[in-house]
Amino acid sequence: MPPHKIADKKIVIFSHYATTGACEELCEWLKQEGIRELIYVAFPFGPCRDRFIRVESYRHGKRSHVRHSLFRLKLPEPFAYVKDMVYAFYYTLKFARQADVFVAGDNLLALAGIMAQKLARVKRTVYYMIDYTPTRYANRFLNALYYYVDRQAAYHANAVWPLTTEIMRGRFESGRLDERRVRWYTVPYGSHPVTPANARKFDPNNVVYMGDVVRNKGAELIVPMALELIRLIPDVRFTVIGGGKDLQSLRDEIKRAGLEGRFEVCGFVERMEDVLEKLSAGGVAIAPYYPFDKNSFTFFSDPGKVKVYLGCGLPIVLTDVPPIAKTIEHAGAGKIAEYQAADFAKKVASIVAAPDYLAFREQARLLGLNSAWDKVFTDAFDRLELS
Repeated sequence: MPPHKIADKKIVIFSHYATTGACEELCEWLKQEGIRELIYVAFPFGPCRDRFIRVESYRHGKRSHVRHSLFRLKLPEPFAYVKDMVYAFYYTLKFARQADVFVAGDNLLALAGIMAQKLARVKRTVYYMIDYTPTRYANRFLNALYYYVDRQAAYHANAVWPLTTEIMRGRFESGRLDERRVRWYTVPYGSHPVTPANARKFDPNNVVYMGDVVRNKGAELIVPMALELIRLIPDVRFTVIGGGKDLQSLRDEIKRAGLEGRFEVCGFVERMEDVLEKLSAGGVAIAPYYPFDKNSFTFFSDPGKVKVYLGCGLPIVLTDVPPIAKTIEHAGAGKIAEYQAADFAKKVASIVAAPDYLAFREQARLLGLNSAWDKVFTDAFDRLELS
């Protein structure tokens, strides 16, 4: 979409913020587009240390004002959601007045915006649907309440943007939504393609992992996989980027195995530019998603780290959990492995040692280019048909 189509618009984004996600990427893209007015409202969630709601205002891509809510108490989850619903309704009236587009990153914030839409004279409301799991809460009442809110948000939004088709199909097939009543199209997670000029010289023998270091999410496979890989690729080394509750345990395990010289364990890296630089120097990326929890979000969603890998042109070895896994394998951009250290090592080695290794990288790069955030959001706003 040519920039002028949104250049004169006012767009408002509400998001429950923990780490950078789709709504934050949308905010960054709109700032780069230099739209007339952008309001981003971050509601603290999960590991976010903020206790206040943050409101950021931008004019033509430059920040003009930042406000913080007066209410800063940490509340139990159900009460926090009630507080956020009230604030979201009020903030829609206060900050989204006459907005061309209101985008909310979850059903609670979307429903609050929808309820205030006519009063605030918002032209388009969008529910950006980032996940699905068959059972959201073990408590049946809370689970029913969650999907009631979800249903109302989906039915009354002007558009629903699920990350994947599976996120919608899961709701339709479980009877949680009536397909005839939802106006939707996929707006997947995007990538930040690294241009050749910005890419470092890569080492095919460098296996990279980015993400939370947590057992039952792949952390327990890293050292056993490394020991297997050393037998197959003597010069192999590893880069691990990310924090998590089992990070120190991983460091201890690496030390016990005598592998300190093989590993660079970076911990959490704050700047995305630094993350991309480290990943671009890698040869193969791994994504060992846990396949034994059928209630996992990952079976339906579009994992952000996979798109980051592809943007760096990295072939990927991953489990057959996220919908994109088969796409990667069919495109020749990676391979699917069992959730076993030996099988991960075998699949990684088969890529590194392949005569057509560079073809794997090229296919990964092409998938990354095709899912660039600029393309994702341009397509999304084209289909929103703004006047």
